[in-house]
Amino acid sequence: MFTAIQDIKKSNLFGWVASLVIALAVTFCFYDPAEPKANLYWFGTVMGICMFAFDVLPTFATAILLLMFYIITGIARPGMAFVGWTKPIPWMCMCGMLIGILMDKCNISSRIALLTISKIGRTPIRLYIAFYISGMILGAIIPDTLTVIIIFMAIASTICKKLDLPPISRASSTIILGAFIGAQVACATYLPDNVGIIAMEMVKEIGITTSWLQYFWENLPFSVLHALVAFTILHFFGSKQLAAHINNARVYAEEELRALGPVSSSEYRTLGLAVMALIAFMTEPFHGIPGYYAFCTVVLLGFTPCVGLLDKGDLKKIDFPILFFISACMAIGIIGMELDIPKKVVAGIMPVMQAVESSSIIAMASYWFGFVVNMLLTPVAAATTLSIPIAEIATNLGEPVKPVLYSFLYGLNQFVLPYELGQALVMFATGYVHIKHIVIVMGLRTVFVTIVIGIMATFVWPLMGI
Repeated sequence: MFTAIQDIKKSNLFGWVASLVIALAVTFCFYDPAEPKANLYWFGTVMGICMFAFDVLPTFATAILLLMFYIITGIARPGMAFVGWTKPIPWMCMCGMLIGILMDKCNISSRIALLTISKIGRTPIRLYIAFYISGMILGAIIPDTLTVIIIFMAIASTICKKLDLPPISRASSTIILGAFIGAQVACATYLPDNVGIIAMEMVKEIGITTSWLQYFWENLPFSVLHALVAFTILHFFGSKQLAAHINNARVYAEEELRALGPVSSSEYRTLGLAVMALIAFMTEPFHGIPGYYAFCTVVLLGFTPCVGLLDKGDLKKIDFPILFFISACMAIGIIGMELDIPKKVVAGIMPVMQAVESSSIIAMASYWFGFVVNMLLTPVAAATTLSIPIAEIATNLGEPVKPVLYSFLYGLNQFVLPYELGQALVMFATGYVHIKHIVIVMGLRTVFVTIVIGIMATFVWPLMGI
């Protein structure tokens, strides 16, 4: 017990020291004696992001301390520091969590996934297809990637347990990785994906807009090619070991479906509420109400007596620290814009990018930039601080903004080590996947997706008129 406490203290001390050193180093690199507010911004922001990454304090505490730093040092007024809460993103994420909580409570999310697995997953390849189709269905009606991945990891872990697969074996890793890829790749196709919705909200400031349907249509080809590449890698990695157990996985899914019994009225009503919320978001061009607010309004009707699906107990299940984290990250980007930080970032990157003349190479460079940044920042922080600089770089180079920005977001969704992505930590926490297997599969995925980016930038996006 005492040893464990000492280890935690040492870990926290390392996190504090590393955060301070990195913050000082970045501040030194961007130091400008003529702009003291910008210098303080670099120090406080980088320190805060590193504290998030090293988990030295609870997420809620770090988020609030960062905003307090902006106010106390005079970098921003209180109204500017807490401006994230006046944006629709935290509220959209909260309502997305409520939909996920509700679908998990009535078991409809598990029913959808199990039904897909039992009907399609008769071979390893068909199981991967089942994971992807399930992800597309749940990703559409649960606008929160982390929630969908939690559901998928619960189902995949139970499959491993029922099949009596040894933890961290190649077969168990293949099932867990297959479920993760299916959920993550599918969810990123939709605008409410956490990183996507934040990035598109940020670039509204420079006139780049998109609707739910536009975002889906423009990202669907990449999603399909991405899934094809990722599952091909996974097939060669572990399908041989998984094949011996695959029939039992289908039988397990059928047994679990029978145990759930017939579809209940609460499941029908929950599905109806989720679909109505999705339709409200999708049909913004027709009813004129901003999609975010239309979605939230429909979800919150679940608390009313006429619907009666949500209650105050469900509010306790919301991960509120994540909402504070998102709000703080949005403040980082908005305050940075006030201080012209994006222009400074653009000025630093432009000389390198101007040497590139090919649209496909620019897109691939943006993708790899996102991948590298994700090793240093959280995806949400990177999306808020760098989406506008990326868009401005594309404009300055005479390139369409969306392909370059989308490529950057695709890079943020890639990782090799679990610490880089909160969703990946959920996968790793199942205990059924070996970190070596994650590095192999996700490392190869990162490399080969570069080819997909090149195909999209050279052929697909130009044909789509983007």
